[in-house]
Amino acid sequence: MVDVLYSLVDVNERFDQLILDHLYIRHLNMTTMTIRSVFDRIYSIDDQVLSRICEQILPRIHHQVNQLTVDPHSMDRLLTVNYSQLYSLSLVDFQEKILLQYLKGNSILCDLLSEQITHLSIDMEVKTSMPPLSKTVSKIFVLILSLCKRLISLNFCSSYRYRLMAIHIFKPSTTNCISSTLTTLNINVDNFADCLYLLDGRLNCLST
Repeated sequence: MVDVLYSLVDVNERFDQLILDHLYIRHLNMTTMTIRSVFDRIYSIDDQVLSRICEQILPRIHHQVNQLTVDPHSMDRLLTVNYSQLYSLSLVDFQEKILLQYLKGNSILCDLLSEQITHLSIDMEVKTSMPPLSKTVSKIFVLILSLCKRLISLNFCSSYRYRLMAIHIFKPSTTNCISSTLTTLNINVDNFADCLYLLDGRLNCLST
């Protein structure tokens, strides 16, 4: 997607009609994977490519985007645009503390999550996938449930097999761990008690 937008838009009118067609650009994935090793992968796109897309292409397509995939490198610039039709957001390769800062301090992201997003996928770069994980991961999970008033589907740290992590739900910090809209949750919990905690009625619409 990124390479096509960068290379072919504005080549000629026919290419523009094909590439900028809403059926093609409705899912805008602004990441590209570079594999250094099994556990070391980079998702960020080149600065020059990002600049061209943000300055020349995004203003022409933002109102047609339904699904958006971003990483920390591109998110600030990509979220300056109003995505009126956006309902699905994927946050890829975020460090846990950085993501928590965004969820607490980025008003644009918070408004999107609160008012538009129904499908959310979170991928975090955590130094270890072995328990015990830091409480930050649990705080992020709880904050997402609190922020996302329209959320139907949540994939929390389960998108990539090589990054699967067991999430422990820290009970003292989960007073807001409630959702009346969530029907689908994909999460790998630390133990059976955490599973029972999530199934005790606080996610009362959960079906999957």
